[in-house]
Amino acid sequence: MDAETKTCPLCAETIKAAAKVCPHCRHWQKRWSLQNPQVWVGIILLFYLAAMCVLGAVVEKVFGAKRDFSPYQSEISVLSSVISHRTSGTNHYVTVVGVVTNRSELAWEDVNLEARCFDAAGKLIDVISGKGDYGGVPVLAHAEAAFKIETRAAQPMSEYATHKVFVSWGKDATSWP
Repeated sequence: MDAETKTCPLCAETIKAAAKVCPHCRHWQKRWSLQNPQVWVGIILLFYLAAMCVLGAVVEKVFGAKRDFSPYQSEISVLSSVISHRTSGTNHYVTVVGVVTNRSELAWEDVNLEARCFDAAGKLIDVISGKGDYGGVPVLAHAEAAFKIETRAAQPMSEYATHKVFVSWGKDATSWP
């Protein structure tokens, strides 16, 4: 073997010193050359791995564990509410409209409200529970939102003397539907 030849490290055949690929076994002589297909496969795998990590972070953000509402329930309260009645055909409806506020740092959606209706003696006579007319009430952080909940009256309209509205639950606004 002279200066113009070398031995292939894979097949041990004598090849020219300037050869980039062994003519016998097709082994690349320079391991880190950008012309080496194995280097390109490695680069592509690294980009693929990085993309999977970014995708995993996005999936965790979207589908991951969400905040429990119960520690924040006291930070969402009803500022004001008014009860009213209406008749449509032979049906009597009880409607409660009002404003809810969120004192927390988090935005909540699908906030469910429960209005408890009482007679003149203070006895519970009806409960209106719901998410409002068009789905849940969204309440941004440090903001207010109006609501309207309605149901068919369970008692004669004259029985409804007072009411109290409670926030029963909500869903983290960052959660997946």
